[in-house]
Amino acid sequence: MLLLRILLMQKEKLDLFLYVILTSISVLLLLIAGFLLFRIYLKRKNALILEKQTMRIEFEQTLLRSQLEIQEQTFSYISKEIHDNIGQVLSLARLNINTIQTDSEKEKLEATDELLGKAITDLRNLSHSLDTDTIRSNGWIKSTEKILQHLQMPGFTIHFTHEENLPEMNHEKSIILFRMIQEMINNIIRHAEATEVGFEVKESNKKISIILKDNGKGFDKQTVIAGNGLRNLESRSKMIGAIMNMQSVKNKGTEISILVDP
Repeated sequence: MLLLRILLMQKEKLDLFLYVILTSISVLLLLIAGFLLFRIYLKRKNALILEKQTMRIEFEQTLLRSQLEIQEQTFSYISKEIHDNIGQVLSLARLNINTIQTDSEKEKLEATDELLGKAITDLRNLSHSLDTDTIRSNGWIKSTEKILQHLQMPGFTIHFTHEENLPEMNHEKSIILFRMIQEMINNIIRHAEATEVGFEVKESNKKISIILKDNGKGFDKQTVIAGNGLRNLESRSKMIGAIMNMQSVKNKGTEISILVDP
């Protein structure tokens, strides 16, 4: 009888032990299943977030590309209007002035002729800088060089250097890059109060390296970080896969570097 009671107690302990083991295994399996479901949920959530981000970036890129296409069409239209209409009118006015014969107003006529000549030259340069076809035919480096040459004046020094036989860049990318450079140069003219500008183009690890710097008044980057001009430059640099870096020190000038695949 005692032996039977001992065997029953041992059986109860064994059953309890098996129950605890099975319960623990069941809880562990539930935890593992919950963890796996949570991971699947996170993966799907992250995939959805990534898909939304990708769609947003693609939408912004498409929108920017459309804006650039409209801008280039507008620039080309303005360029042709300047060349075909305004330039011809000024040239005709200059011819008429040169036919006037009067010694008393000779100096004024010569001064007027000189001003008209400068206006015609400036308009022609502006027309070429806006015309997409001209930029394509000349290339972005030569087009940039022409812009810098137009800045040559007393008290303003330009340093332009570029390596020969640089890798060729496709037309669309070169137009976007040129517009970026054009905007940066315009910013120097309008805001920097610089007397010296340096522009360097070279090849670096099979990429094209561009450095534009001035000795102007500089600026605090934090105060202009939200500016439309800087956002446009950053958006365009992303569109062509370029890495853009900007360093500026107050009263010491600004340096902008661009690294882009050809």
